[in-house]
Amino acid sequence: MQRYKITHYYDYGLDTVCDILMDSKTPLYELVDLPNVSATKPISEKDTGDKKYIKNEWCVHGQIPKIAQKLIKPEMLTFIEDSVWDRKKKTYTAKIIPHFFKKQLNARHKVVFSDNGDGRTKRDLVGFIEVKLPIIGRVFELAVIQHLKDNAEADFKISKEALTQYIEKYGDPHADKAD
Repeated sequence: MQRYKITHYYDYGLDTVCDILMDSKTPLYELVDLPNVSATKPISEKDTGDKKYIKNEWCVHGQIPKIAQKLIKPEMLTFIEDSVWDRKKKTYTAKIIPHFFKKQLNARHKVVFSDNGDGRTKRDLVGFIEVKLPIIGRVFELAVIQHLKDNAEADFKISKEALTQYIEKYGDPHADKAD
């Protein structure tokens, strides 16, 4: 099992970041702009006020380690992300449900948004991946973690730019509110 934690900081307050990035009626950017994403397809979404339940299908790509290529084919890199955006806790949790190797793969992550205390918002992405396949499991986990880190870095850059452009165009919805 491989665990990871990736931290980024946005230059805006917590409510601003969460409202614009996580609750915008129209997505500010496309997930297919991430380096290892071929396609995403919405499956379902249900909003209960405090929480939004989201299911998306992802098709990803990346270099499969040579040792794993006989067992894992590119078409096997599709999965369902079953996630929950919790507005009160400012967390986005996700479970990965693969189309292949369902019993051999266990992967989850959580994105936690928090007030950094200096007017910025801290975003922590924490999670793990476990591939229960002899010999190739650990190698595949390490490869997936690297792709995940690459996507997290790209997502931060794209989302930070999209957030700035949004605020320049429409203003900060929380600028006049006292902290």
